[in-house]
Amino acid sequence: MLVGFLNRTRIIVAGLAIIALVLGTLIYRDMFVSGKNTASSLNIYTVARRTVTSTISGSGNVEPQLQSNVNFKVAGTLTEIDVHVGDHVSAGQKLAAIESSAQKNAVDQAAANVATAQANLQAVVTPVTQNQVTQLQNNVASAQQTYNDTVAQVNLTNTQDANQVAADQNQLTLDQQTLSFNLTYQNDLLQLNKDKATYGTALATFNGDASCAGVAFANYSAQCLAEYTAVSTAQTAVAIDQGKVNVDTAQVTADQTKVNVDTAKQQTDRATGQRSINQGAASLTSAQDQLRTQTETKPNQIASARAQVASAQAALQTAQQNLNNTTLVAPMDGEVNSINGVVGEGVSPGGGTTAEAPGTQAPLPTSSASTGFMVIGDVSGMDVVIPFAESDASRLAFNQDAQVTFDAVANLTISGHVIAVATAATNASGVVNYYVTIALNQTNKALKQGMTANAAVTVSKATNAIVVPNLAISHVAGQAFVNVYAGGQQVQTPIETGVVGDQFTEVTGGLSESEQVVIPTVKAASGTGNTRGGGGLGGGGGVQVRG
Repeated sequence: MLVGFLNRTRIIVAGLAIIALVLGTLIYRDMFVSGKNTASSLNIYTVARRTVTSTISGSGNVEPQLQSNVNFKVAGTLTEIDVHVGDHVSAGQKLAAIESSAQKNAVDQAAANVATAQANLQAVVTPVTQNQVTQLQNNVASAQQTYNDTVAQVNLTNTQDANQVAADQNQLTLDQQTLSFNLTYQNDLLQLNKDKATYGTALATFNGDASCAGVAFANYSAQCLAEYTAVSTAQTAVAIDQGKVNVDTAQVTADQTKVNVDTAKQQTDRATGQRSINQGAASLTSAQDQLRTQTETKPNQIASARAQVASAQAALQTAQQNLNNTTLVAPMDGEVNSINGVVGEGVSPGGGTTAEAPGTQAPLPTSSASTGFMVIGDVSGMDVVIPFAESDASRLAFNQDAQVTFDAVANLTISGHVIAVATAATNASGVVNYYVTIALNQTNKALKQGMTANAAVTVSKATNAIVVPNLAISHVAGQAFVNVYAGGQQVQTPIETGVVGDQFTEVTGGLSESEQVVIPTVKAASGTGNTRGGGGLGGGGGVQVRG
């Protein structure tokens, strides 16, 4: 059974091969082999001149020529929204506002700081008079004189004190020398020392007598009373002797006292004088600083005060701008496309940017919602933004003409022109496209943002050109051919082609006007896809064309 099945399969394959060979031979004969067919049995086209255009088609969306996300620049709570979605607004028109009490307080504080800084500047800039300068100079001179006088007086006092102490010391030395050679003083001193010895012996005897210890004077024995009397007599003699010595040394003692007093005065005068000198120096420095501040350092003070004024004014401008930013105004004329927020909700600065289409401020078509607080579109002019396949985008260029239709608006066709072709591709699920912006040459109130638009862009055009039908052209090894009918015969003739339309192709060489070509009756199916060919064996090469 398996062998029989294989045999039947071989027979079927062989039969199909024979049928294909016969059909191929017939087709080749009809299309490429010159025959003796009469003109009445052939589809003949007489070569003529006409205009041929080649177009590329694509679908995209209608977009306003300008669209903007409008957001608050400061955070706050919405207190009012003055427009609705669909409203037409003008540039500068109030759209919404947020709570502004904090910003108003900041402006008031900044204005007060400016006033303070300006007052400080005025106080510094006001010039001193010549009389004031003279007075300051006189103060310096007076302080200098006072300082000099103080130094001189202190030096004089110190010298006088030193001289007095030296004189006192000399007098003391002289009187001490005189005393040392005074016979009376020496005798009195000798007697004093002797009586001191006697007194010491008597006192020791009395204190050493145990019989006298602890006994009242009234109960003294004769021996204790004699010993006591000896102590008293010796003590009196010492006192008398000491009095004589004191009289003898009175001058020397007076000299030593004077030396001590004058030395103490010298030290006091020196400390007091130094304090006076320090006070004089401080007064002089203060007077000099006052003069220098008013005459030498004034420019620096003015510069500093002016810088403070500039800083305060900048802070005021910032505060005022923040206050202004609590009110949202329209940046342009247009229609409100969306509002994201209601009164009482909080808003934050920023909130979305707009991706622009190439060569314009129209937005790129997108399915994602804007995160901006408000979106405004200028619909006074509309563009069409279309993604073209990379193979088509390479043929598109600035200012090419286009015809645009709209799915939502029947029987409406508007002419336009290419503004720009994106230089960077977009890649969605592995499909590479390039956005192209087409400006519409007129507006129509029926058009809305986001509507589907279909554009046919003319990428090449030939006027008054020799043309032949696309069906008449065949290709062999990259060379275009047509069958020229002449003298009752079909002659395969090579040609050079130019612009390819959906029905006709420009011939730039190999044919002359009024020649006749044969259109084959067998046609190969054209390709399909985003762009379509012109049909026939010499079709439009994968693009939609219009003859």
